[in-house]
Amino acid sequence: MFNIGELKEVLEVYSEIKTTDKITGMTVRELKKLYRLRCKKEIQSSKEYISANKDTESQTIKFLLFSRRNIVLENIVVYKDEQYNIKHVYPYGNGWQEIMCEIRR
Repeated sequence: MFNIGELKEVLEVYSEIKTTDKITGMTVRELKKLYRLRCKKEIQSSKEYISANKDTESQTIKFLLFSRRNIVLENIVVYKDEQYNIKHVYPYGNGWQEIMCEIRR
């Protein structure tokens, strides 16, 4: 089915925590690292469009990984210092998962 030798790259899964700054009283968004996992990356689609005289790019990327940990849609994937929003998590048998992510630049 899958070859574990294909998982050559590393991604990190973070959880978003909102805290209140004691000095200013404003809500601050912090990321808490949950997991560091090996993965295989595949680009599914890429779109470029112009919005309000600004070039924007949107990529949909698929990460294949082996993990028995609970990854949910509210988590954030960080891969090579870029943050990806999780759109779908597809569990396969025996711990294999496929995560569809999207990034906008």
